[in-house]
Amino acid sequence: MAYYNRDKEKLSLKLDELEFLNSGECAKVRYNSEIIFKEYYHDSECRLTPEIFDILKNIDNSHFMKIYDIYSEMSTFELAQYILKQRPFIVDAYTAKFYPEEPINVLYEHTDNLLENLNELEILFKIFSYNGIVTDDVKRTNTVLNKNEIIIIIDPDAFYISKESPKDLLVRNKKELLYIFKSLLLHSAKENENSKKWLLINRKIDNDLTNFEIEENTNITNEFSKRLGYVKRPIDYFIK
Repeated sequence: MAYYNRDKEKLSLKLDELEFLNSGECAKVRYNSEIIFKEYYHDSECRLTPEIFDILKNIDNSHFMKIYDIYSEMSTFELAQYILKQRPFIVDAYTAKFYPEEPINVLYEHTDNLLENLNELEILFKIFSYNGIVTDDVKRTNTVLNKNEIIIIIDPDAFYISKESPKDLLVRNKKELLYIFKSLLLHSAKENENSKKWLLINRKIDNDLTNFEIEENTNITNEFSKRLGYVKRPIDYFIK
């Protein structure tokens, strides 16, 4: 058995030279300083499809992982079947750029930088919507943090194509964006979880900062700006 892409090219990456990065319910990931190789478990139902891959590969946004290629694990006989169009291409693995995690806490980042990055993320989620993609399972553990982009989405395995109306897709994806940003803030607040400060931050995140309705034309960045625009850092909004 070996991995082949849709052009029938065998994977050239030497897997035994990669280090283990992590594993989850759907797959395990190996990596080096430049690339990751994600292998789905054989019984995993959560995986990219060729159709989703083709859309995502063409999205050029610094907040979204750069995906290189998709691969199917096939024997020589199965490869022959695929060449003769007697076997579909099933995505068993893919390669993508490796993004190192940086130790940052968004509550202490400059507010202007945070809002700028949130606006860029909002543009990205509109692109997903305009391409008919529903974003799903976007959470802190499926992202990487760094100083430049703040958030990079690195796990689109649960994304899928929907026939929902553009309006419904926009609303759904805006809600997902608000969820991931809220998740990020709550995660950043954990360093104070053994103090009264943590309870205050969590309460204000739920009741004030993220407590607004999402509609088709809702601008999430503007909503955050209304609340954070007068403080230098988000932490100053919670602790005055």
